Amino acid sequence: MKSPARSILITLLAASLANGFVTNPRVPSTSRSNNARLFEGEGEGRPDFEFSFEIPKKGIADVGTAEVKLPPVLENSELVVVRYDLPFGLSAEPDSASGQVVVTKDGKADGEKVGDILRQTTYWRGREPGLFDVSKNADNFDLVVQALVTNDLAVADEIVLVFERPL
Repeated sequence: MKSPARSILITLLAASLANGFVTNPRVPSTSRSNNARLFEGEGEGRPDFEFSFEIPKKGIADVGTAEVKLPPVLENSELVVVRYDLPFGLSAEPDSASGQVVVTKDGKADGEKVGDILRQTTYWRGREPGLFDVSKNADNFDLVVQALVTNDLAVADEIVLVFERPL
Protein backbone atom coordinates (compact mmCIF):
# COMPACT_ATOMS: atom_id res chain seq x y z
CA MET A 1 0.00 0.00 0.00
CA LYS A 2 1.33 3.42 -0.91
CA SER A 3 1.86 6.07 1.70
CA PRO A 4 -0.50 9.07 1.39
CA ALA A 5 2.53 11.35 1.74
CA ARG A 6 4.15 9.78 -1.34
CA SER A 7 1.06 9.80 -3.54
CA ILE A 8 -1.21 12.54 -4.81
CA LEU A 9 -4.74 12.59 -5.97
CA ILE A 10 -5.78 16.16 -6.47
CA THR A 11 -9.48 16.41 -6.87
CA LEU A 12 -10.49 19.95 -6.23
CA LEU A 13 -14.11 18.92 -6.70
CA ALA A 14 -15.63 16.43 -9.08
CA ALA A 15 -16.06 17.53 -12.69
CA SER A 16 -13.18 18.05 -15.09
CA LEU A 17 -12.83 18.70 -18.80
CA ALA A 18 -9.57 18.30 -20.71
CA ASN A 19 -8.51 19.86 -23.96
CA GLY A 20 -5.01 18.76 -24.87
CA PHE A 21 -2.66 19.17 -27.77
CA VAL A 22 0.71 17.66 -28.50
CA THR A 23 3.76 19.73 -29.34
CA ASN A 24 6.80 17.92 -30.66
CA PRO A 25 9.79 19.35 -32.54
CA ARG A 26 10.47 15.89 -34.03
CA VAL A 27 8.29 13.44 -35.90
CA PRO A 28 6.88 11.08 -33.25
CA SER A 29 7.79 7.42 -33.36
CA THR A 30 4.97 5.00 -34.03
CA SER A 31 6.25 2.46 -31.52
CA ARG A 32 6.11 3.11 -27.80
CA SER A 33 8.77 1.85 -25.46
CA ASN A 34 8.14 0.80 -21.88
CA ASN A 35 11.77 1.58 -21.09
CA ALA A 36 11.86 5.39 -21.08
CA ARG A 37 15.44 6.55 -20.58
CA LEU A 38 16.41 9.86 -19.09
CA PHE A 39 18.15 12.21 -21.49
CA GLU A 40 21.71 12.82 -20.34
CA GLY A 41 23.06 14.94 -23.19
CA GLU A 42 22.63 18.31 -21.48
CA GLY A 43 22.95 21.03 -24.08
CA GLU A 44 23.82 18.70 -26.94
CA GLY A 45 21.86 16.71 -29.48
CA ARG A 46 18.20 17.09 -28.74
CA PRO A 47 16.60 20.54 -29.12
CA ASP A 48 14.46 22.13 -26.42
CA PHE A 49 10.69 21.97 -26.70
CA GLU A 50 9.29 25.38 -27.65
CA PHE A 51 5.59 26.14 -27.28
CA SER A 52 3.13 28.76 -26.13
CA PHE A 53 -0.28 28.78 -24.49
CA GLU A 54 -2.86 31.26 -23.28
CA ILE A 55 -2.52 31.81 -19.55
CA PRO A 56 -5.75 30.95 -17.74
CA LYS A 57 -7.92 33.92 -16.94
CA LYS A 58 -10.67 34.73 -14.51
CA GLY A 59 -13.84 36.17 -15.98
CA ILE A 60 -12.98 38.74 -18.65
CA ALA A 61 -9.46 39.52 -17.40
CA ASP A 62 -7.06 38.40 -20.17
CA VAL A 63 -3.58 37.70 -18.79
CA GLY A 64 -1.74 36.92 -22.04
CA THR A 65 0.36 34.22 -23.65
CA ALA A 66 3.18 32.21 -22.07
CA GLU A 67 6.13 31.53 -24.40
CA VAL A 68 8.01 28.50 -23.09
CA LYS A 69 11.32 26.81 -23.91
CA LEU A 70 11.77 23.56 -22.02
CA PRO A 71 14.68 21.10 -22.28
CA PRO A 72 13.60 17.44 -22.53
CA VAL A 73 14.37 15.02 -19.69
CA LEU A 74 13.80 11.90 -21.82
CA GLU A 75 15.73 10.73 -24.88
CA ASN A 76 12.61 10.20 -27.01
CA SER A 77 9.47 12.05 -26.01
CA GLU A 78 6.81 14.59 -26.86
CA LEU A 79 5.07 17.28 -24.84
CA VAL A 80 1.41 17.17 -24.01
CA VAL A 81 -0.11 20.44 -22.83
CA VAL A 82 -3.45 19.97 -21.09
CA ARG A 83 -6.02 22.55 -19.97
CA TYR A 84 -8.46 21.51 -17.28
CA ASP A 85 -11.46 23.49 -16.18
CA LEU A 86 -11.36 23.93 -12.42
CA PRO A 87 -12.01 21.87 -10.43
CA PHE A 88 -9.82 19.09 -11.83
CA GLY A 89 -8.31 15.74 -10.87
CA LEU A 90 -4.73 14.48 -11.22
CA SER A 91 -3.10 11.26 -10.02
CA ALA A 92 0.69 11.50 -9.83
CA GLU A 93 3.51 10.74 -7.42
CA PRO A 94 7.26 11.06 -7.09
CA ASP A 95 9.18 8.31 -8.87
CA SER A 96 12.45 7.41 -7.15
CA ALA A 97 13.93 5.82 -10.29
CA SER A 98 13.59 8.95 -12.46
CA GLY A 99 13.51 11.64 -9.76
CA GLN A 100 10.39 13.07 -11.44
CA VAL A 101 6.68 13.37 -10.63
CA VAL A 102 4.98 10.69 -12.75
CA VAL A 103 1.31 10.16 -13.64
CA THR A 104 -0.18 7.03 -12.04
CA LYS A 105 -3.69 7.11 -13.58
CA ASP A 106 -4.87 8.25 -17.02
CA GLY A 107 -6.71 11.55 -17.20
CA LYS A 108 -9.35 12.48 -19.78
CA ALA A 109 -9.27 11.18 -23.37
CA ASP A 110 -6.64 13.58 -24.74
CA GLY A 111 -5.02 14.37 -21.41
CA GLU A 112 -2.26 12.80 -19.36
CA LYS A 113 -1.47 9.07 -19.47
CA VAL A 114 0.18 6.69 -17.00
CA GLY A 115 3.95 7.18 -17.20
CA ASP A 116 3.84 10.83 -18.33
CA ILE A 117 6.15 13.15 -16.40
CA LEU A 118 4.56 16.28 -14.97
CA ARG A 119 7.00 19.00 -16.07
CA GLN A 120 5.21 22.29 -15.40
CA THR A 121 1.98 23.75 -14.06
CA THR A 122 0.47 27.18 -13.87
CA TYR A 123 0.43 28.57 -10.35
CA TRP A 124 -0.67 31.78 -8.69
CA ARG A 125 0.98 34.20 -6.26
CA GLY A 126 -2.04 36.18 -5.18
CA ARG A 127 -3.51 37.36 -8.49
CA GLU A 128 -0.24 37.02 -10.44
CA PRO A 129 0.13 33.88 -12.58
CA GLY A 130 3.37 32.01 -13.05
CA LEU A 131 4.73 28.76 -14.46
CA PHE A 132 6.01 26.34 -11.81
CA ASP A 133 8.83 23.98 -12.86
CA VAL A 134 7.77 20.65 -11.37
CA SER A 135 10.87 18.81 -12.66
CA LYS A 136 13.24 21.16 -10.83
CA ASN A 137 11.21 20.79 -7.63
CA ALA A 138 10.28 17.10 -7.86
CA ASP A 139 12.40 16.29 -4.79
CA ASN A 140 10.07 18.52 -2.72
CA PHE A 141 6.69 16.96 -3.43
CA ASP A 142 4.91 19.12 -0.84
CA LEU A 143 6.01 22.21 -2.79
CA VAL A 144 4.66 20.68 -6.02
CA VAL A 145 1.30 20.06 -4.35
CA GLN A 146 1.28 23.62 -2.99
CA ALA A 147 1.85 25.00 -6.51
CA LEU A 148 -0.94 22.84 -7.95
CA VAL A 149 -3.52 23.89 -5.38
CA THR A 150 -2.91 27.61 -5.99
CA ASN A 151 -5.00 27.04 -9.12
CA ASP A 152 -8.44 27.61 -7.65
CA LEU A 153 -11.63 29.32 -8.69
CA ALA A 154 -10.73 32.45 -6.71
CA VAL A 155 -8.05 33.32 -9.30
CA ALA A 156 -8.80 31.39 -12.51
CA ASP A 157 -11.24 29.10 -14.27
CA GLU A 158 -8.58 26.72 -15.65
CA ILE A 159 -5.20 25.14 -14.97
CA VAL A 160 -2.54 24.34 -17.58
CA LEU A 161 -0.38 21.25 -17.04
CA VAL A 162 2.64 20.32 -19.17
CA PHE A 163 3.58 16.65 -19.40
CA GLU A 164 6.50 14.93 -21.12
CA ARG A 165 5.38 11.65 -22.65
CA PRO A 166 7.83 8.86 -23.51
CA LEU A 167 7.57 7.56 -27.07
